[in-house]
Amino acid sequence: MISRRNFLKIAGLSAVAVGAGFTTGKLIGNKNSVYYAVHGFIPADEQIISNLVFAFKNKVKSNSNPVVIADSKIGAVINKFDLQSRNNSFSNSGIITYRLKKLVKQVNSDLIVSDADNSVYSLNDLNYALSNIRSCLKNRKAQYFFTAEYNETDFLSSVFKTNTKEVVIENEEGLVERILLDKNYKNILIDGPQGKTGLKIENGIARVHTSSCRNGICKHSVASGVENIIACAPNKLLVKVELV
Repeated sequence: MISRRNFLKIAGLSAVAVGAGFTTGKLIGNKNSVYYAVHGFIPADEQIISNLVFAFKNKVKSNSNPVVIADSKIGAVINKFDLQSRNNSFSNSGIITYRLKKLVKQVNSDLIVSDADNSVYSLNDLNYALSNIRSCLKNRKAQYFFTAEYNETDFLSSVFKTNTKEVVIENEEGLVERILLDKNYKNILIDGPQGKTGLKIENGIARVHTSSCRNGICKHSVASGVENIIACAPNKLLVKVELV
């Protein structure tokens, strides 16, 4: 049951929103926030990045100015591809974020795709464009970890967000666990096609200490800040830091 305090807060927000021209239905929004993300272990190939950006934009259908987290040179390239992929028919307006991080060692190229309903897509469920990109990645070594995310949070969800951070663990079966980042856990075991992955959360940092896949690239990443991501393509694993 909703508390009287929260009820009054919602009622006050509703009055403000209606006064600003929003209906109550618009304020409440959809049942779930809209989320879509493509994570790729990719080679240093501008054509691959271009194809990923175009496939991503055609899926999310948004011309919002993106946030690009990458070094200035490659960031400018991503911005260029995003601008080229815009379409007058796109009408969505959620937040788009691109990230590109150089890997500490080369691994096999691959993709992980997720949305609000599917923590990690089965590779058999990728759309045509992403399936073609994945075919082009076959037998190629990756030098970068690329992420394109689209997030469209409903109004109330954004209002009631706190500054508390949590670790969200997902595999191909769905959500595994949500754990507050300020708690300490020495060994969280996560199942995957290659076996179990061991995750440790300590002093506000999440890291993989044991990897069952032969790449082991996830052991070289940590997650402590909001939207930090640890990913393992062979074990179909995503570890993210989000606000509660």
